[in-house]
Amino acid sequence: MKISVEDISPVKKRLIIEVPSEDIDKELDAAYSELAATVSIDGFRKGRVPKAVLEKRYKDHVFGEVVSKVIENSYPKAVQGNNINPVSRPDIEVKAGIERGRSFSYIATVEVRPSINVDGYIGMELKKGDVTVSDDEAEKSMELLREGNAHFSEVERPAIEKDMVVIDFEGFIGGKSVENAKASEYPAVIGTNTLVPEIEQVLPGMKKGDEKDVHVKFPQGYGHKKLAGKEALFKVKVKAVKERVLPALDDEFAKDLKLDNIAQLKDKVREAIIKQKEAAEKEEFKKEILEKLIEKNTFDSPPALVAGYLQSFVSQAIESIKNGRVKPEDAAEMAPERLKEKYSNIAEMRVKEEMILDAVARQENITVAEDEINLRIQQMAEQRHQRFDDVKRQLMEQGSDSMLAAQMLEEKVFDFIIEKAKMQRLTNR
Repeated sequence: MKISVEDISPVKKRLIIEVPSEDIDKELDAAYSELAATVSIDGFRKGRVPKAVLEKRYKDHVFGEVVSKVIENSYPKAVQGNNINPVSRPDIEVKAGIERGRSFSYIATVEVRPSINVDGYIGMELKKGDVTVSDDEAEKSMELLREGNAHFSEVERPAIEKDMVVIDFEGFIGGKSVENAKASEYPAVIGTNTLVPEIEQVLPGMKKGDEKDVHVKFPQGYGHKKLAGKEALFKVKVKAVKERVLPALDDEFAKDLKLDNIAQLKDKVREAIIKQKEAAEKEEFKKEILEKLIEKNTFDSPPALVAGYLQSFVSQAIESIKNGRVKPEDAAEMAPERLKEKYSNIAEMRVKEEMILDAVARQENITVAEDEINLRIQQMAEQRHQRFDDVKRQLMEQGSDSMLAAQMLEEKVFDFIIEKAKMQRLTNR
């Protein structure tokens, strides 16, 4: 097989591939043999149809099938043999048909990643803050911890903001009960918007045993199809009112959290705040690193990769609209064409970021070993309270294992650049 490669641009190559005549003849013979074993023609026994008859009747079909098979077999060998890593499906151009005793040529045009030699990532100047925790920050975190460990205790008084109200409710349209619009002893905390606004608004002031009828107008896009765009009457009855009880900040509270005393808990809280600040600082480093490297290193992005990211961003936005995660007034601005305009530059930047980090990894021989990936999966399994093998299988079935490896590689590249950076110390952060 003869192959010549032409560089059309830094991100596109043209391969002219010539398959020798003997390979073509072999494929034609195989195709007619397979056809002879399957077709039935009047006057001939199955499997005994002469090749001349088959060629007369099925030539165009066989030749088309052979062209497809020859391209399918030869193209992967051509790109592998020339160390080409396509990022898109090839655009195939066939100038002449296939003929017995004659070689067959075609042109494959394909997008590739550009060859990048990244400069400027060693000794990059970054500003590092003096990460400290103020008493006010520590106190606020302790209060959040108390709230997260609060419990609810029943009270004999009208409900107020932040109380949990346990209710029975049932929805009716035209006097008839609506399927799946009924609940018994449903717990709702006032102010958390877990119920439709009209129902939540009537709960303050109600006490155990109180009943109310609430009229609700549902929007057209409401998830419950039988309620979407309709007015419904909900009968609501309060079964219990419970107030939030915060634990005292003492040694007993610390022991409930598997620590020795309140002093140790406060130390743990400060350590957690520092880790959060360091993580936030690292995210800022990442943004700054990428901005500087993209500015310093110019290169073309393969349109196919940009299109892939763009389609992903647009699909996610459309899914958010369908799931009601976007306000109705904002949804009008999220037509597919508007979304493409909005995310086109973001997709372009994401591709550049990916290619720069990949190039640095190659230049510095940074890799992610199998045992490192397994360790990360083990940590994920422990967090999910699942078995290692189950989580690994899930990742592979979802195709997320390669994504995890890519994320880990990017993290190692960032760690390398930050380690080699020239840090300018700031204070009082």
